[in-house]
Order: sequence, then C-alpha cells, then structure tokens
Amino acid sequence: MRPARLAVLAVRVADRVLAAVEAVLVLVLAAMTLLVFFNVVLRYGFDTGITVTDEVSRMMFVWIAFAGGIAVSRRQQQLGIDVLVAALPPLPRRLAHVAGNLAVLACCLVLVSGAWTQMQLNWRNTAPVSGLPTAITYAAPWFAGIGIGCVALANALGAAFGLTGGIMASGKEDPGA
Repeated sequence: MRPARLAVLAVRVADRVLAAVEAVLVLVLAAMTLLVFFNVVLRYGFDTGITVTDEVSRMMFVWIAFAGGIAVSRRQQQLGIDVLVAALPPLPRRLAHVAGNLAVLACCLVLVSGAWTQMQLNWRNTAPVSGLPTAITYAAPWFAGIGIGCVALANALGAAFGLTGGIMASGKEDPGA
C-alpha cells in the first residue's frame, strides 16, 4: 500500500474514532445534566435528593474535560501561536512540526505513566457516597494521554514523510465552526 493511501486510510479511521469520542461526550454531558437537574428539582421541590449526584457528576466532568481534549487535538482547535513556524520555509516548518508533535508525544507519555500509577494506587480507594473506585477519575487522563499521543504521533509521521504539513486533517468542514 502506498504511503499516501495509507495516510488517507489513517485519517478516515481517526475521523471515525473522533466521531465515537464525540458521541460519548454528548451522552456523558446529557447524563450529567439530567442527573444534576433532577437532583436540584428533588432538593428544592421535595426536600430530598440523590446523594451520589455530586460524586458521579464530578467524575463525569473530569471525563468530559479529558475526552474533549482528544477531540480538540484531533481537530487542531487548541490554542496556539504559530507566527514563527508559519514564517519558516517549507522544510524547516516540517521539522518544527515534527519536533513539536514529538514534544507533545513525550508529554503524553508522562501523563499516561502518571495516570496509570494513580489508577493502580486508587482501585481500592472508593468514593465515600457512591462507593465507586476513585481510579475511574484517574482513567480519564490515561485515556486522553493515549488519544492525544496517537494524534501527535500521526501528525509527526505525516510531517516527517511530507504527507501533511504536520496536521492530521481530513479536509472536512467542521460542522461546529
């Protein structure tokens, strides 16, 4: 298989994975919103409530933040200043993209390693009300580190082989923009 065709296949797979991550984000956000809303109605309307709402919604919020980081990374919508890189000639620009994406990958490896350690340490620690393992919260940065690391690796390889300008873009119009 030719490298260009392999790159197109990788981008299609990444687009499908991104769609799945975004669908899960929507479901988790909807569930968190409903959980908190019903708890507020129960508290103020019926002087009762769902005791696990605070803990579970906090865990959901952490997951939304980290999984959202994968989507932002894949779409190249994170904050960045590229004035210097954009002014470079093509070859140094590609090298800068490779170096930058490799630096992101190194940070992701540190994040994944630290989150994995925290997950292992917290499987037996449970949240006081829900009884859920607190390791669930530490699984979110582990998952995000893997996802963002895969995007950074793909971007670095694309820039290194001249398949992309260092950005793993599908060329599709972002419907959210």
